[in-house]
Amino acid sequence: MDLPEELRLIVCDMDGTLLKGDKSIPEKNRQAMIQARERGIDFSVCTGRIQTMTEFYLKDLELKTPVITANGALIWDPVSRETLWDMPMEEDEVFQILHFAKAYGLDYCALTMEMSYFCENNIRRQKFELYNQIAKRHGFPPMELMEFDTEFACLRGKKVYKVLIYEVEDGQEQFARKYLDTLKETGYTSSEDRLLDIAHRLVNKGYGLVKLAELLEIPLSGVCAMGDYENDIPMLQAAGYAVAMGNASDKVKEVADFVTKTNEESGVAWAMEHFLRIG
Repeated sequence: MDLPEELRLIVCDMDGTLLKGDKSIPEKNRQAMIQARERGIDFSVCTGRIQTMTEFYLKDLELKTPVITANGALIWDPVSRETLWDMPMEEDEVFQILHFAKAYGLDYCALTMEMSYFCENNIRRQKFELYNQIAKRHGFPPMELMEFDTEFACLRGKKVYKVLIYEVEDGQEQFARKYLDTLKETGYTSSEDRLLDIAHRLVNKGYGLVKLAELLEIPLSGVCAMGDYENDIPMLQAAGYAVAMGNASDKVKEVADFVTKTNEESGVAWAMEHFLRIG
């Protein structure tokens, strides 16, 4: 297929796409981004991570373009260090979800810009602690992690962008989905196996990409998006050109214009060279 007449922006998912399994950035991906910028093409990321869990990577990549975080719930400017647009969850439904998760012994957490909160003995917390270890090794401050208080009063008056429910025992994810379907202002997707990413019902990576393109005054036809998992599909569908990773699910590959190599093989750089002809 023909390439865009004027490619203006490349937007990449992070985990499973830009990053290797060990959460490092392949040097080939880094060099491809530099080459893109030299040709006047902006580079950004669109991730399920909350913004505070991207800080090290944004600095390491020297990104100047605003980034999409929390699966499309927030757009962050890494230069001015301010929120340009956001759509937090509806507060009453956040508390309903947390009380539901607690009552049925699910593994859950809630993410705000200031703090990430976890239930007791939370299994997902190790993912956040891994980021803190990486950040500390490079001289960056760690994320603030804390356990919920008994009635979740710690969240009163705060913007919650995501709630995560992780399936520890078979059947818990489907059980949670049925409950979430009863809520009016809440939606969900999945960014990895056995995990529910819960946010405002209007939020997804595609919506976030639309808002970013509006802020940058770039037509979606001039945007290329790359991803690997279910939560990336709305972003790939919204972009003018869609790239699926070699390690992507079949559903992601079905909506893509091009399938590149895996994240372990610097698939982002390979797509930029062979599909976008950068390099």
